[in-house]
Amino acid sequence: MNTKTLIAFAVTLLAGCTTVGPNFQPPAAQAPASYRSASAASAAQGQTLQRDWWQMFGDAQLDQLEAQALQASPTLGAAAARIDRARAALGLARADDGPRVDAGANVTELRTSANSVTTPVLGGKAIAFDGTQTTLQIGAGWELDLWGRVKRETEAAQAQLDAASLDAAAARVALTADVAAAYWQWRALADEAQVLGRLLASRRSALQVVQTRFDAGAATTQDLQRARADVAAVEADQTDLPRRQALALHLIAALTGQAAADLHLQATPLSAPPAVAAGLPAELLQRRPDLAQSLALLHAATAQVGIAEGAFYPSLRLTGSFGFQSKELGELIAAPSRLYNFGPSLTLPLLDAGRNKANLATAQAQVQESLAAFRGRLLLALREVDDALAELQGRVAAQEAQQRALSASQQALAVSRQRYEAGAVSYLDVAEAERGPLTSERALVQLRGAQWGATAQLVKALGGGWAQR
Repeated sequence: MNTKTLIAFAVTLLAGCTTVGPNFQPPAAQAPASYRSASAASAAQGQTLQRDWWQMFGDAQLDQLEAQALQASPTLGAAAARIDRARAALGLARADDGPRVDAGANVTELRTSANSVTTPVLGGKAIAFDGTQTTLQIGAGWELDLWGRVKRETEAAQAQLDAASLDAAAARVALTADVAAAYWQWRALADEAQVLGRLLASRRSALQVVQTRFDAGAATTQDLQRARADVAAVEADQTDLPRRQALALHLIAALTGQAAADLHLQATPLSAPPAVAAGLPAELLQRRPDLAQSLALLHAATAQVGIAEGAFYPSLRLTGSFGFQSKELGELIAAPSRLYNFGPSLTLPLLDAGRNKANLATAQAQVQESLAAFRGRLLLALREVDDALAELQGRVAAQEAQQRALSASQQALAVSRQRYEAGAVSYLDVAEAERGPLTSERALVQLRGAQWGATAQLVKALGGGWAQR
């Protein structure tokens, strides 16, 4: 069979071959019709998250912190490097699908043996050759992708690149949500500090009244000690508050890549956060990059099965070279100095001690592992959204109850002041009545801070505005 016949046979064989391995099919996502903590109608209410979701709050200080975090984060830097590495791996996989051409030149001093079995004999006498030999040659090789193994390698590399990109998107979501949560916690603590200051002033005023009454013999030692204990309790909370504020500030500094001493924030009171539309559970695959990343890894694992199956089939490679070789440099580029070779080579695996079978079993097991990981991540995503919605609803309900308590205690304080002005009660009764509104106001501030934290949790659970393209 001549070379042309072999090439025609190879082309015919290539045309009739199919791609080895299973084609990737995304698994069916078993998602409920709605979240447990929100109906389908309420899940659609509120603002839809965009990529830079924090801008919906209209806080220039938060916008600046998020920009600094995105620029300085080593986590995002490492994720970007992984994307570059995956892109380079894809380039390598694609390069395997094309021919490779090499050029080379060498100058060799050689002498052949006069005693070798291959030594030519002339007139009964062995002939040995020695001298300088110069070679200039171009070689080419191309493995025909008969079974689609190289195609599966490219497919797996592309899926790995997709997974790396989605990993970076998930890291971006987590980082921006953590920055917002720490920032809102710091602002909530600043609000609490304001209320604690007023509460402490009220408790100290009450202590002065009790001390005066005690000195006049109108109050007992128990009354005095109780008033002192009230002041000490508020002072203890106020003393601990700077520590909590410092920890929140340190976290913000670390997330934004700067020293805490260089971070200067202006505290403004927190109002109620805007509502965020949760959407439906079925939309999580399009909203959370970590779920899409899990699917990309499953895709890559499925392609690896095809690569492993391809090792069972023969491989056909076309190779050839053309060049010049001469003992005289001046005669190197001349017709008599030409040399070339060309022809296909076919390799068929016969015995590998079970290596290919073990590789295939490994690839198939990896598919099952990746599938289980995807299902587990989906369940976790559903739970995280439900948790965030339940947290938000609980905080809102608690605030409504606390607001009623605040209104009632304010009314009680107004009555107490009226009775004091009428001479019916002492100022100590008024000071005691002031405790209720301030205590309720502090609880409201804490609940509002928790509501903002739950908002950050919901944003993170929903994928932070990332949308699958």
